[in-house]
Amino acid sequence: MGQNFNTNKFTIGPWMCSMDLFLRKGGNITGIIANVMRAFRAKYRPLLLSRGEYVPTGTLRDNDIVGAIADAIAKNVGKLTPQVVRKDEKGMVIKNDYLARLLKLRPCPEMSTYDFLYRIASDLVYTSNSFSVIFWNEDFTRVTSIQPITTKSFRIFEDDKHNILFRFRWDYDGETYTVPYQCVIHLKARYNKKRFLGTSPDIELKRSLDLIETSGETVKNIVNRSNALAGYLKYNNLADNEELKQIAKDFQEAYMNADNAGGIAAIDSTVEFKEISQRTPNVPTNQITFLRDNVYRYYGVNEKVLTSTLSDQEWISFYENVIEPVAIQLGYEFTYKLLTPREIGYGNKIEFTANLLQYATLQTRDTIGGNMFDRGAMTINEYRALMYYGPVEDGDVRMVSLNYVKAGDQSLYQVGKDGSKEEPPQDKQRKAMEAAARAYFEAMKGG
Repeated sequence: MGQNFNTNKFTIGPWMCSMDLFLRKGGNITGIIANVMRAFRAKYRPLLLSRGEYVPTGTLRDNDIVGAIADAIAKNVGKLTPQVVRKDEKGMVIKNDYLARLLKLRPCPEMSTYDFLYRIASDLVYTSNSFSVIFWNEDFTRVTSIQPITTKSFRIFEDDKHNILFRFRWDYDGETYTVPYQCVIHLKARYNKKRFLGTSPDIELKRSLDLIETSGETVKNIVNRSNALAGYLKYNNLADNEELKQIAKDFQEAYMNADNAGGIAAIDSTVEFKEISQRTPNVPTNQITFLRDNVYRYYGVNEKVLTSTLSDQEWISFYENVIEPVAIQLGYEFTYKLLTPREIGYGNKIEFTANLLQYATLQTRDTIGGNMFDRGAMTINEYRALMYYGPVEDGDVRMVSLNYVKAGDQSLYQVGKDGSKEEPPQDKQRKAMEAAARAYFEAMKGG
Protein backbone atom coordinates (compact mmCIF):
# COMPACT_ATOMS: atom_id res chain seq x y z
CA MET A 1 0.00 0.00 0.00
CA GLY A 2 1.30 3.47 -0.74
CA GLN A 3 0.43 7.01 -1.68
CA ASN A 4 2.10 9.96 -3.36
CA PHE A 5 0.60 13.44 -3.29
CA ASN A 6 2.58 14.44 -6.35
CA THR A 7 0.50 12.02 -8.44
CA ASN A 8 -3.20 11.43 -8.86
CA LYS A 9 -3.13 7.79 -7.78
CA PHE A 10 -3.07 5.98 -4.48
CA THR A 11 -2.99 2.32 -3.54
CA ILE A 12 -3.93 0.37 -0.44
CA GLY A 13 -2.85 -3.24 -0.52
CA PRO A 14 -4.25 -4.79 -3.69
CA TRP A 15 -6.54 -1.80 -4.39
CA MET A 16 -5.72 1.23 -6.49
CA CYS A 17 -7.77 4.36 -7.10
CA SER A 18 -7.08 7.08 -9.66
CA MET A 19 -7.87 10.68 -8.77
CA ASP A 20 -8.28 11.49 -12.47
CA LEU A 21 -11.55 9.61 -12.29
CA PHE A 22 -13.03 12.20 -9.94
CA LEU A 23 -13.40 14.61 -12.86
CA ARG A 24 -16.85 14.47 -14.42
CA LYS A 25 -17.93 15.88 -17.75
CA GLY A 26 -17.11 19.55 -17.96
CA GLY A 27 -14.57 19.26 -15.15
CA ASN A 28 -17.04 20.26 -12.43
CA ILE A 29 -16.73 18.58 -9.06
CA THR A 30 -18.95 19.20 -6.05
CA GLY A 31 -19.85 17.82 -2.65
CA ILE A 32 -18.03 14.79 -1.32
CA ILE A 33 -16.07 14.27 -4.53
CA ALA A 34 -14.79 17.83 -4.32
CA ASN A 35 -13.58 17.30 -0.77
CA VAL A 36 -11.72 14.11 -1.72
CA MET A 37 -10.29 15.72 -4.84
CA ARG A 38 -8.92 18.70 -2.94
CA ALA A 39 -7.47 16.41 -0.29
CA PHE A 40 -5.45 14.40 -2.79
CA ARG A 41 -4.26 17.41 -4.73
CA ALA A 42 -2.97 19.01 -1.54
CA LYS A 43 0.74 18.66 -0.95
CA TYR A 44 1.73 16.87 2.22
CA ARG A 45 3.24 19.29 4.72
CA PRO A 46 5.50 18.53 7.68
CA LEU A 47 3.61 17.62 10.84
CA LEU A 48 4.87 20.70 12.67
CA LEU A 49 3.23 22.94 10.10
CA SER A 50 -0.23 21.34 10.30
CA ARG A 51 -2.86 21.19 12.98
CA GLY A 52 -3.80 17.67 14.00
CA GLU A 53 -4.07 14.99 16.61
CA TYR A 54 -1.96 11.89 17.06
CA VAL A 55 -2.64 8.97 19.36
CA PRO A 56 -0.94 5.56 19.48
CA THR A 57 -3.17 2.55 19.73
CA GLY A 58 -4.12 1.29 23.19
CA THR A 59 -2.36 -1.30 25.27
CA LEU A 60 -5.51 -2.98 26.61
CA ARG A 61 -5.79 -5.77 24.05
CA ASP A 62 -3.86 -8.19 26.29
CA ASN A 63 -5.91 -7.49 29.40
CA ASP A 64 -8.35 -10.30 30.24
CA ILE A 65 -10.98 -8.09 31.91
CA VAL A 66 -11.13 -5.55 29.07
CA GLY A 67 -11.03 -8.43 26.59
CA ALA A 68 -14.14 -9.99 28.17
CA ILE A 69 -15.92 -6.63 28.09
CA ALA A 70 -14.97 -6.04 24.45
CA ASP A 71 -16.24 -9.50 23.50
CA ALA A 72 -19.59 -9.01 25.28
CA ILE A 73 -20.21 -5.60 23.69
CA ALA A 74 -18.94 -6.55 20.23
CA LYS A 75 -21.07 -9.71 20.08
CA ASN A 76 -24.21 -7.65 20.61
CA VAL A 77 -23.17 -4.90 18.18
CA GLY A 78 -22.49 -7.65 15.63
CA LYS A 79 -26.18 -8.60 15.78
CA LEU A 80 -27.27 -5.21 14.42
CA THR A 81 -28.89 -5.25 10.98
CA PRO A 82 -27.85 -2.56 8.44
CA GLN A 83 -30.68 -1.18 6.33
CA VAL A 84 -30.54 1.20 3.38
CA VAL A 85 -33.72 3.28 3.57
CA ARG A 86 -34.68 5.01 0.33
CA LYS A 87 -37.50 7.45 -0.26
CA ASP A 88 -39.75 7.09 -3.29
CA GLU A 89 -43.18 8.41 -4.25
CA LYS A 90 -44.82 6.04 -1.77
CA GLY A 91 -42.66 7.12 1.17
CA MET A 92 -39.80 5.48 3.05
CA VAL A 93 -39.00 1.96 1.90
CA ILE A 94 -36.17 -0.44 2.69
CA LYS A 95 -34.28 -1.16 -0.51
CA ASN A 96 -32.38 -4.31 -1.37
CA ASP A 97 -30.01 -2.64 -3.81
CA TYR A 98 -26.29 -3.23 -4.30
CA LEU A 99 -25.23 -1.12 -1.32
CA ALA A 100 -27.76 -2.84 0.94
CA ARG A 101 -26.55 -6.28 -0.11
CA LEU A 102 -22.93 -5.26 0.45
CA LEU A 103 -23.64 -4.06 3.99
CA LYS A 104 -25.89 -6.99 4.91
CA LEU A 105 -23.66 -9.78 3.62
CA ARG A 106 -19.96 -8.92 3.24
CA PRO A 107 -18.66 -5.35 3.55
CA CYS A 108 -15.12 -6.52 2.74
CA PRO A 109 -13.77 -9.77 1.21
CA GLU A 110 -12.55 -11.39 4.44
CA MET A 111 -15.38 -10.39 6.79
CA SER A 112 -19.08 -11.09 7.10
CA THR A 113 -21.30 -8.31 8.40
CA TYR A 114 -21.16 -9.81 11.90
CA ASP A 115 -17.35 -9.93 11.85
CA PHE A 116 -17.25 -6.42 10.41
CA LEU A 117 -19.39 -4.92 13.19
CA TYR A 118 -17.61 -7.02 15.81
CA ARG A 119 -14.24 -5.56 14.80
CA ILE A 120 -15.58 -2.01 14.83
CA ALA A 121 -17.09 -2.40 18.31
CA SER A 122 -14.05 -4.14 19.82
CA ASP A 123 -11.71 -1.41 18.51
CA LEU A 124 -14.06 1.14 20.04
CA VAL A 125 -13.70 -0.57 23.45
CA TYR A 126 -9.92 -0.92 23.31
CA THR A 127 -8.96 2.49 21.91
CA SER A 128 -12.18 4.62 21.90
CA ASN A 129 -11.67 5.03 18.14
CA SER A 130 -12.58 2.74 15.27
CA PHE A 131 -11.51 3.29 11.66
CA SER A 132 -12.72 1.65 8.44
CA VAL A 133 -11.44 2.74 5.02
CA ILE A 134 -13.95 2.98 2.15
CA PHE A 135 -12.88 1.72 -1.29
CA TRP A 136 -14.69 2.84 -4.46
CA ASN A 137 -14.73 1.65 -8.05
CA GLU A 138 -12.83 3.53 -10.76
CA ASP A 139 -15.45 6.22 -11.39
CA PHE A 140 -16.42 6.54 -7.72
CA THR A 141 -20.05 5.60 -8.34
CA ARG A 142 -20.11 2.42 -6.27
CA VAL A 143 -18.54 1.24 -3.02
CA THR A 144 -16.52 -1.94 -3.57
CA SER A 145 -15.58 -2.67 0.05
CA ILE A 146 -15.21 -1.18 3.52
CA GLN A 147 -12.07 -2.35 5.35
CA PRO A 148 -11.76 -2.05 9.16
CA ILE A 149 -8.16 -1.34 10.09
CA THR A 150 -6.22 -1.90 13.29
CA THR A 151 -3.51 0.72 13.51
CA LYS A 152 -0.15 0.84 15.25
CA SER A 153 -0.46 4.63 15.27
CA PHE A 154 -2.55 7.23 13.50
CA ARG A 155 -2.95 10.94 13.00
CA ILE A 156 -5.84 13.12 11.82
CA PHE A 157 -4.80 16.57 10.65
CA GLU A 158 -5.58 19.51 8.39
CA ASP A 159 -3.29 20.65 5.62
CA ASP A 160 -2.74 24.30 4.74
CA LYS A 161 -5.93 24.32 2.63
CA HIS A 162 -8.07 22.93 5.47
CA ASN A 163 -8.42 19.48 3.93
CA ILE A 164 -8.76 16.84 6.65
CA LEU A 165 -6.52 13.81 6.15
CA PHE A 166 -6.09 10.53 7.99
CA ARG A 167 -2.56 9.15 8.28
CA PHE A 168 -2.07 5.75 9.86
CA ARG A 169 0.35 2.88 10.22
CA TRP A 170 -1.52 -0.31 9.41
CA ASP A 171 -0.94 -3.17 11.82
CA TYR A 172 -1.44 -5.64 8.94
CA ASP A 173 1.72 -4.75 7.03
CA GLY A 174 3.43 -2.11 9.17
CA GLU A 175 3.28 0.46 6.37
CA THR A 176 2.14 4.08 6.71
CA TYR A 177 -0.65 5.52 4.52
CA THR A 178 -2.57 8.76 4.12
CA VAL A 179 -6.18 8.89 2.90
CA PRO A 180 -8.90 11.57 2.90
CA TYR A 181 -10.86 11.60 6.14
CA GLN A 182 -14.03 11.59 4.01
CA CYS A 183 -13.11 8.02 2.97
CA VAL A 184 -12.93 6.78 6.56
CA ILE A 185 -15.78 5.50 8.74
CA HIS A 186 -14.70 6.85 12.14
CA LEU A 187 -16.53 6.01 15.35
CA LYS A 188 -15.58 7.64 18.66
CA ALA A 189 -16.17 6.86 22.34
CA ARG A 190 -15.89 9.45 25.13
CA TYR A 191 -15.65 12.26 22.64
CA ASN A 192 -15.00 15.03 25.15
CA LYS A 193 -11.41 16.32 24.95
CA LYS A 194 -10.08 16.49 21.41
CA ARG A 195 -11.43 17.76 18.13
CA PHE A 196 -11.13 14.59 16.10
CA LEU A 197 -10.63 11.71 18.54
CA GLY A 198 -12.33 9.92 21.37
CA THR A 199 -10.52 9.80 24.71
CA SER A 200 -8.29 6.74 24.94
CA PRO A 201 -9.08 4.49 27.95
CA ASP A 202 -5.42 3.61 28.58
CA ILE A 203 -4.69 6.47 30.97
CA GLU A 204 -8.12 6.53 32.61
CA LEU A 205 -8.02 2.80 33.40
CA LYS A 206 -4.29 2.55 34.12
CA ARG A 207 -4.55 2.88 37.91
CA SER A 208 -7.35 0.32 38.31
CA LEU A 209 -5.76 -2.20 35.96
CA ASP A 210 -2.32 -1.82 37.58
CA LEU A 211 -3.84 -2.46 41.00
CA ILE A 212 -5.69 -5.51 39.69
CA GLU A 213 -2.46 -6.85 38.21
CA THR A 214 -0.63 -6.25 41.50
CA SER A 215 -3.40 -8.03 43.39
CA GLY A 216 -3.11 -10.93 40.97
CA GLU A 217 0.62 -11.20 41.67
CA THR A 218 -0.16 -11.21 45.39
CA VAL A 219 -2.54 -14.12 44.95
CA LYS A 220 0.07 -15.94 42.87
CA ASN A 221 2.68 -15.51 45.60
CA ILE A 222 0.21 -16.73 48.25
CA VAL A 223 -0.46 -19.90 46.27
CA ASN A 224 3.24 -20.52 45.71
CA ARG A 225 4.09 -20.07 49.38
CA SER A 226 1.21 -22.23 50.57
CA ASN A 227 2.89 -25.35 49.16
CA ALA A 228 6.47 -24.38 50.06
CA LEU A 229 8.44 -25.95 52.89
CA ALA A 230 10.25 -23.30 54.95
CA GLY A 231 12.65 -23.80 57.83
CA TYR A 232 16.30 -24.29 58.78
CA LEU A 233 18.70 -27.23 59.19
CA LYS A 234 20.49 -27.82 62.48
CA TYR A 235 23.76 -29.68 61.89
CA ASN A 236 24.85 -31.57 64.97
CA ASN A 237 28.54 -31.83 64.03
CA LEU A 238 31.16 -29.15 63.57
CA ALA A 239 31.36 -27.72 60.06
CA ASP A 240 32.55 -24.57 58.38
CA ASN A 241 30.34 -22.19 56.44
CA GLU A 242 31.02 -23.71 53.07
CA GLU A 243 30.09 -27.19 54.29
CA LEU A 244 26.87 -25.91 55.86
CA LYS A 245 25.93 -24.18 52.64
CA GLN A 246 26.51 -27.38 50.70
CA ILE A 247 24.39 -29.42 53.16
CA ALA A 248 21.53 -26.93 52.83
CA LYS A 249 21.82 -26.92 49.04
CA ASP A 250 21.77 -30.71 48.83
CA PHE A 251 18.75 -30.87 51.13
CA GLN A 252 16.87 -28.27 49.09
CA GLU A 253 17.59 -29.95 45.77
CA ALA A 254 16.61 -33.37 47.10
CA TYR A 255 13.41 -32.57 48.98
CA MET A 256 12.20 -29.01 48.33
CA ASN A 257 11.35 -29.19 44.64
CA ALA A 258 8.44 -30.12 42.40
CA ASP A 259 9.60 -33.73 42.11
CA ASN A 260 9.07 -34.31 45.82
CA ALA A 261 5.25 -34.25 45.53
CA GLY A 262 4.79 -36.31 48.70
CA GLY A 263 6.52 -33.76 50.93
CA ILE A 264 8.60 -36.38 52.79
CA ALA A 265 12.30 -35.95 53.53
CA ALA A 266 14.78 -38.52 54.91
CA ILE A 267 17.66 -37.22 57.08
CA ASP A 268 20.15 -38.88 59.43
CA SER A 269 21.03 -38.05 63.03
CA THR A 270 23.60 -35.47 62.04
CA VAL A 271 20.95 -33.13 60.63
CA GLU A 272 17.79 -31.83 62.29
CA PHE A 273 15.15 -29.88 60.31
CA LYS A 274 13.28 -27.09 62.11
CA GLU A 275 10.16 -25.89 60.27
CA ILE A 276 9.19 -22.23 60.36
CA SER A 277 5.44 -21.73 60.30
CA GLN A 278 4.33 -19.01 57.88
CA ARG A 279 1.28 -16.85 58.27
CA THR A 280 -0.56 -16.95 54.98
CA PRO A 281 -2.08 -13.55 54.21
CA ASN A 282 -5.71 -13.37 53.14
CA VAL A 283 -6.54 -13.03 49.45
CA PRO A 284 -7.73 -9.42 48.86
CA THR A 285 -10.97 -10.49 47.19
CA ASN A 286 -12.93 -7.38 48.19
CA GLN A 287 -10.30 -5.06 46.75
CA ILE A 288 -10.06 -7.06 43.53
CA THR A 289 -13.86 -7.07 43.16
CA PHE A 290 -14.05 -3.30 43.69
CA LEU A 291 -11.34 -2.61 41.11
CA ARG A 292 -12.91 -4.99 38.59
CA ASP A 293 -16.34 -3.37 39.08
CA ASN A 294 -14.70 0.01 38.53
CA VAL A 295 -13.60 -1.17 35.07
CA TYR A 296 -17.11 -2.54 34.44
CA ARG A 297 -18.65 0.82 35.32
CA TYR A 298 -16.28 2.57 32.94
CA TYR A 299 -17.74 0.57 30.04
CA GLY A 300 -21.33 0.43 31.34
CA VAL A 301 -21.45 -3.34 31.88
CA ASN A 302 -21.64 -5.74 34.81
CA GLU A 303 -21.16 -9.41 35.58
CA LYS A 304 -24.58 -10.30 34.16
CA VAL A 305 -23.68 -8.79 30.80
CA LEU A 306 -20.54 -10.90 30.59
CA THR A 307 -22.35 -14.10 31.61
CA SER A 308 -25.50 -13.40 29.51
CA THR A 309 -27.84 -13.66 32.50
CA LEU A 310 -29.69 -10.36 32.06
CA SER A 311 -33.43 -10.12 32.52
CA ASP A 312 -35.62 -8.46 29.88
CA GLN A 313 -35.50 -5.04 31.53
CA GLU A 314 -31.78 -5.32 32.30
CA TRP A 315 -30.99 -6.19 28.70
CA ILE A 316 -33.03 -3.25 27.38
CA SER A 317 -31.16 -0.96 29.78
CA PHE A 318 -27.82 -2.36 28.57
CA TYR A 319 -28.90 -1.94 24.94
CA GLU A 320 -30.00 1.68 25.41
CA ASN A 321 -26.87 2.62 27.37
CA VAL A 322 -24.15 0.77 25.42
CA ILE A 323 -25.34 -0.75 22.11
CA GLU A 324 -27.76 1.89 20.84
CA PRO A 325 -25.19 4.76 20.94
CA VAL A 326 -22.93 2.67 18.70
CA ALA A 327 -25.85 1.96 16.34
CA ILE A 328 -26.64 5.68 16.13
CA GLN A 329 -23.02 6.54 15.32
CA LEU A 330 -22.92 3.83 12.67
CA GLY A 331 -26.06 5.22 11.05
CA TYR A 332 -24.76 8.79 10.92
CA GLU A 333 -21.29 7.86 9.65
CA PHE A 334 -22.47 5.43 6.98
CA THR A 335 -25.16 7.82 5.77
CA TYR A 336 -22.80 10.76 5.45
CA LYS A 337 -19.82 8.87 4.03
CA LEU A 338 -21.62 6.49 1.62
CA LEU A 339 -24.58 8.51 0.28
CA THR A 340 -24.36 11.60 -1.90
CA PRO A 341 -25.63 14.98 -0.65
CA ARG A 342 -28.50 14.69 -3.14
CA GLU A 343 -29.55 11.32 -1.74
CA ILE A 344 -29.36 12.62 1.81
CA GLY A 345 -31.38 15.68 0.80
CA TYR A 346 -34.21 13.44 -0.39
CA GLY A 347 -34.32 11.70 2.99
CA ASN A 348 -32.34 8.56 2.17
CA LYS A 349 -30.34 7.11 5.05
CA ILE A 350 -28.58 4.03 6.40
CA GLU A 351 -29.72 2.60 9.71
CA PHE A 352 -28.47 -0.15 12.02
CA THR A 353 -31.38 -1.73 13.85
CA ALA A 354 -31.91 -4.48 16.42
CA ASN A 355 -34.95 -6.59 17.19
CA LEU A 356 -35.12 -6.19 20.95
CA LEU A 357 -37.71 -8.97 21.22
CA GLN A 358 -35.08 -11.45 20.06
CA TYR A 359 -33.50 -11.11 23.51
CA ALA A 360 -36.74 -11.37 25.52
CA THR A 361 -38.18 -14.43 27.20
CA LEU A 362 -40.67 -16.60 25.33
CA GLN A 363 -43.52 -15.31 27.50
CA THR A 364 -42.64 -11.68 26.72
CA ARG A 365 -42.34 -12.50 23.02
CA ASP A 366 -45.79 -14.08 23.02
CA THR A 367 -47.39 -11.14 24.83
CA ILE A 368 -45.87 -8.34 22.76
CA GLY A 369 -45.74 -10.28 19.49
CA GLY A 370 -49.37 -11.36 19.85
CA ASN A 371 -50.54 -7.76 20.29
CA MET A 372 -48.51 -6.61 17.30
CA PHE A 373 -49.84 -9.49 15.20
CA ASP A 374 -53.48 -8.70 16.06
CA ARG A 375 -53.01 -5.08 15.01
CA GLY A 376 -51.45 -5.94 11.65
CA ALA A 377 -48.01 -4.63 12.63
CA MET A 378 -46.36 -8.02 12.07
CA THR A 379 -46.64 -10.69 9.37
CA ILE A 380 -47.32 -14.36 10.02
CA ASN A 381 -43.72 -15.31 9.27
CA GLU A 382 -42.35 -12.52 11.48
CA TYR A 383 -44.46 -13.79 14.35
CA ARG A 384 -43.35 -17.38 13.70
CA ALA A 385 -39.71 -16.29 13.65
CA LEU A 386 -40.25 -14.55 16.98
CA MET A 387 -41.55 -17.82 18.45
CA TYR A 388 -38.61 -19.85 17.02
CA TYR A 389 -40.64 -21.37 14.15
CA GLY A 390 -39.65 -21.40 10.49
CA PRO A 391 -41.50 -19.50 7.74
CA VAL A 392 -44.50 -20.91 5.89
CA GLU A 393 -45.72 -20.40 2.35
CA ASP A 394 -47.82 -17.25 1.85
CA GLY A 395 -46.86 -16.20 5.38
CA ASP A 396 -45.62 -12.72 4.46
CA VAL A 397 -49.04 -11.13 4.98
CA ARG A 398 -50.32 -9.04 7.86
CA MET A 399 -53.51 -10.08 9.63
CA VAL A 400 -55.90 -7.92 11.66
CA SER A 401 -58.24 -9.17 14.35
CA LEU A 402 -61.49 -8.92 12.34
CA ASN A 403 -61.78 -12.68 12.39
CA TYR A 404 -58.25 -12.36 10.93
CA VAL A 405 -58.54 -11.05 7.41
CA LYS A 406 -55.78 -9.65 5.26
CA ALA A 407 -54.91 -6.08 6.18
CA GLY A 408 -55.73 -4.87 2.65
CA ASP A 409 -59.23 -6.45 2.74
CA GLN A 410 -60.55 -4.80 5.93
CA SER A 411 -62.86 -2.30 4.20
CA LEU A 412 -64.34 -4.99 1.93
CA TYR A 413 -64.96 -7.21 4.95
CA GLN A 414 -66.72 -4.46 6.92
CA VAL A 415 -69.18 -3.65 4.08
CA GLY A 416 -69.87 -7.30 3.40
CA LYS A 417 -67.97 -7.68 0.16
CA ASP A 418 -65.57 -10.46 -0.70
CA GLY A 419 -63.24 -8.35 -2.82
CA SER A 420 -64.49 -9.65 -6.19
CA LYS A 421 -65.36 -7.36 -9.05
CA GLU A 422 -68.92 -5.96 -9.23
CA GLU A 423 -71.24 -7.96 -11.47
CA PRO A 424 -72.43 -6.48 -14.80
CA PRO A 425 -76.04 -5.05 -14.84
CA GLN A 426 -77.32 -7.73 -17.27
CA ASP A 427 -76.23 -10.50 -14.90
CA LYS A 428 -78.05 -8.85 -12.01
CA GLN A 429 -81.25 -8.53 -14.13
CA ARG A 430 -81.07 -12.20 -15.18
CA LYS A 431 -80.66 -13.40 -11.60
CA ALA A 432 -83.59 -11.22 -10.47
CA MET A 433 -85.90 -12.69 -13.18
CA GLU A 434 -84.86 -16.25 -12.23
CA ALA A 435 -85.60 -15.57 -8.57
CA ALA A 436 -89.05 -14.15 -9.46
CA ALA A 437 -89.87 -17.19 -11.62
CA ARG A 438 -88.94 -19.59 -8.81
CA ALA A 439 -91.14 -17.69 -6.40
CA TYR A 440 -94.13 -17.81 -8.84
CA PHE A 441 -93.87 -21.58 -9.34
CA GLU A 442 -93.55 -22.17 -5.60
CA ALA A 443 -96.70 -20.12 -5.06
CA MET A 444 -98.67 -22.09 -7.75
CA LYS A 445 -97.68 -25.40 -6.17
CA GLY A 446 -98.92 -24.27 -2.84
CA GLY A 447 -102.25 -23.01 -4.27
